Amino acid sequence: MPFTFTYTATQETTVKRLLAAQGVSHRLLRKLFDAQCVTLDHHAVRNVAVHPGQKVTMTLPPEAGLAISHEPVAVTLETANWLIVNKPAGLASVPGPSQPTDSLLNRIGGFLQQEGIAGPQPAIITRLDRDTTGLVLVAKHAFAQGRLDALGVNQAVSKTYLAVVGGTPAPSGHLTWPLAKAADGIHREVRADGQAAVTDYQVVTQGPHAAVVRVKLVTGRTHQIRAHFAYMGHPLIGDALYGGDTRVFTRQLLQASELQLTDPFTSQVLSAVLPQPAAWQAAL
Repeated sequence: MPFTFTYTATQETTVKRLLAAQGVSHRLLRKLFDAQCVTLDHHAVRNVAVHPGQKVTMTLPPEAGLAISHEPVAVTLETANWLIVNKPAGLASVPGPSQPTDSLLNRIGGFLQQEGIAGPQPAIITRLDRDTTGLVLVAKHAFAQGRLDALGVNQAVSKTYLAVVGGTPAPSGHLTWPLAKAADGIHREVRADGQAAVTDYQVVTQGPHAAVVRVKLVTGRTHQIRAHFAYMGHPLIGDALYGGDTRVFTRQLLQASELQLTDPFTSQVLSAVLPQPAAWQAAL
């Protein structure tokens, strides 16, 4: 069951112009032509003239290279081109040295394969750190990823997090400290020559030793939430990397709790929400 898209010409045009108007990149189009995966009225073509009323169909070819894992995936929402999944703690978003064949991406490849997609090549749009839990947006194929990239992920996707931070932060804040990679290559640190990073937050619940905060990312830098709250003196509970209290929790209490996307294919608003984990109450 391959991913197939059909578009009808409304005026004199060419295959390339018609598909480019739908968001097909030059690189993807070249790949489709080489694989003979573009047809005009059911005949394989390259960049030929298209008359009004004629139908151009493109079929995404199978891709090799992604190791398939059949470990379970918690799917929160699924459409023809997108998945929103709930990532557990301890699982990397993409393959790496420690998890080369069983990252979230590998598991989604297995999920799509079970749906009948040969050679699946999904793309993680909103990556989370290994120990951060919650909602992740996934493009089922490269065409969906390309359409979203053209719009700008930060403009098209809205993300909200819940976190537990130490101490008593101000009731709300607008954090604008620039972030750069630290000398160890792992930490992010506030530095004048860093990348712009903007974080908005509001305290949801204040306990005697910690607070639950609702965090809205305006930018999406690596470790942005963790680094910003650590710099202001309120590191995330369980976040050993940034000096958080690890006496009860040994991973950062950070959850991608809300995710919203305006689907570039349908203009439909897709959204998912997770409740605050019950175990967090112990941190307060």
